[in-house]
Amino acid sequence: MLARRTVTALRARLLRLPPDPIQLARNCHASGLERVCLLHSAEAATVTPRVSYVAAAPDRETAELDPFEDDAPLATGALAGVPRWIGVIPYESRRSLERPAWRRVDQRAVPMLVHPQWLRFPAVLRVDADTGEVLAVGESDAAIERLAAAAGRAAPRAEHALIVATDADSPSLHLERVRRAVAFILEGHLYQVNVARKLDLSVEGSWLEAYAALAGRSPAAFGAALDLGQVRVLSTSPELLLLGPRAVGPSSNVAWLYTEPIKGTRPRGLDAPADLASARELDADPKERAELAMILDVERSDLGAVAAFGSVRIVRPPEIVTHRTVHHRKALIAAVLAPGVSRRELLERMVPSGSVTGAPKVRAMEVIAELEAHRRGLYTGALGYGAHDGSFTLAMAIRTAVLAGEEGNYRGEYFTGGGIVADSDPECELAETRWKALQVGVTPRGAAG
Repeated sequence: MLARRTVTALRARLLRLPPDPIQLARNCHASGLERVCLLHSAEAATVTPRVSYVAAAPDRETAELDPFEDDAPLATGALAGVPRWIGVIPYESRRSLERPAWRRVDQRAVPMLVHPQWLRFPAVLRVDADTGEVLAVGESDAAIERLAAAAGRAAPRAEHALIVATDADSPSLHLERVRRAVAFILEGHLYQVNVARKLDLSVEGSWLEAYAALAGRSPAAFGAALDLGQVRVLSTSPELLLLGPRAVGPSSNVAWLYTEPIKGTRPRGLDAPADLASARELDADPKERAELAMILDVERSDLGAVAAFGSVRIVRPPEIVTHRTVHHRKALIAAVLAPGVSRRELLERMVPSGSVTGAPKVRAMEVIAELEAHRRGLYTGALGYGAHDGSFTLAMAIRTAVLAGEEGNYRGEYFTGGGIVADSDPECELAETRWKALQVGVTPRGAAG
């Protein structure tokens, strides 16, 4: 897995540009470069993104699960961690895990994203939030020059985008989904299942301004604004799905993997005492603690299938993490990749994550297919990048909108859900879906809920 073909070192140029990733993306878009992509990336166990990447004008595209399938990693060294491939792995692309005998023929409408979609970029901008440096990194001086020139042409800020969300089905149907999910659990089919509801989106204005509005409302560790051609993806995901395989040193044969599941949500309080009380109530809630404990077991099992024997461990136990509008509980798991495991095998095991399916994972996916009125598409799949060194940084595709249409007039979808266990209260679960939507400024309109 760590074998790599090394070519000439990546080139880099320090640019005298403001370290504003969204404005740099605006500049590239206004300059006429196609497929502009913006990513934020935080180290595991943090909330605030420390590094952002802006890319445009890809030179290749693939629908393979592993974008490196016929494109070996090309570099080592300090710059090798910058993106080479940026893209998505939809939940729908992994539904082959479901057993035909346990699910009905799916007659629901085809979702907006079904297959993996990866774009390869010959150059990217690396924006460091700590130092304020903007570095253009690429495989050639020509690729760097093209991107740097576009990023340096200041584009005016477009008018603010208007985002309107309506319920794709009534909140009462979500209450019924939760009740049926609890029944499945009590009947012994599974221990936990993530159940979601869909919101239909209408966006008037620029897709980049829509992302700016979402990110301004809820800065996220793994935010993304991706122009994939037929669709745009806007995400303010807080959850790390996979980081790695990452060597611990330039000559090391040990490659570490990390995942950081989040379970449990409470809204922020109106004042400091109420906020502290909300966080403490979440941390003490036996239902929330049981839910995260079950998902940690699922994730350890998934990692265990591709990890060196005895290497899977919880390196940061469950803790409260506070975002602008909600509190969550999360934990960090690490493992050493077993020799001989391919990137495809790693992705097949880790996507989708048990954090957003349930336990056991395959049965949870089958129950999701039976309960939910809409196919998930990208939701609860993965989005992020594969770096020049062959490592992945993938976020959970939650808090994520998928848009189609033309500039100024987009239609799209947004899902919001939560984990259901035996003692889940349907009304509380419905309220949680609203907290999560409100966290990024997506307010359901239409049916009350």
